[in-house]
Amino acid sequence: MFMSNVTSFWVRTEMHNGADVGGLDEVEIGDTYVSTFDLSSEEWTSGGDGTMEWMPSDGVEGGFLQISDWATGEYHWMISPFSWAGDWSDLIGQNIEFWVKTDRPSYEGKVKLTSNIISRLALNLPESNTLPLYDSILVEVGITPVPTEDVTVTLTNSTPSCISLPSSIVIPAGASGATVYASTADGAVIGCFSVIEAKSSGYLTSRMTINVLGTAGINDPAANRMVNVYPNPGNGKFMISNKSEKNIERIEMYDLQGRVVFELHGKDLSNTEIIPGGHAPGIFLVRMYVKDEVFTTKVIIE
Repeated sequence: MFMSNVTSFWVRTEMHNGADVGGLDEVEIGDTYVSTFDLSSEEWTSGGDGTMEWMPSDGVEGGFLQISDWATGEYHWMISPFSWAGDWSDLIGQNIEFWVKTDRPSYEGKVKLTSNIISRLALNLPESNTLPLYDSILVEVGITPVPTEDVTVTLTNSTPSCISLPSSIVIPAGASGATVYASTADGAVIGCFSVIEAKSSGYLTSRMTINVLGTAGINDPAANRMVNVYPNPGNGKFMISNKSEKNIERIEMYDLQGRVVFELHGKDLSNTEIIPGGHAPGIFLVRMYVKDEVFTTKVIIE
């Protein structure tokens, strides 16, 4: 009966009672569930103290999940994606395998399965696992079980001088999550990082580390010489200036909650006026798709 209703799979990554940096890789549950982490965090989340961070190399074959434990006395766990929940009866008798990255040979891997409903949040970066300087990335905040009323999630940010994002997000009743955009803060430098925490009363907290690497995008002077939006700030009407000698094929405008508020497609939208219309004053992100490049800039509606 227990295996017919598995709600989550946990791997304890606590190394000892001090601060640790370890890792998890190549998780296989029988012949059904597999996570290699070669390209992303694959919607795994962290529980307990510390935080997790997807690393693109130095795993068994490619990437892996790095875990930084903060030595608070609370165990740190890595928790499987929501999609792994279900009937595991056919997996009885099959192997559970995973690799742990640690500098403590005495460490013993421990796992647990749950069958009770665990209310938890899950941070995920579906588009990219790194944030280039002057750019932005989409952040998903998942929730389980699906709420019957609106849930306000507080988003804390350990280094506001590095990463900028809204302080909270509302997950509507009946929804499995919501999205926001995180961008580099004014004055951020390559190599800075921030631990993002999603928490709400009654839900297991989720944490993820976002690193700032490379350049391209928001307020990058070199990029803005090629593709620009003006006047900025403006009253809600903007012009697109394109000196890249490539066609702009799509324009999207998002609010800081990650919602598309304006979208335009065409063969070439260079030197086009965009009028989103009907939006309250605030900061918005404009993404312009120029062949194989994407230019992102912040605009302000006064």
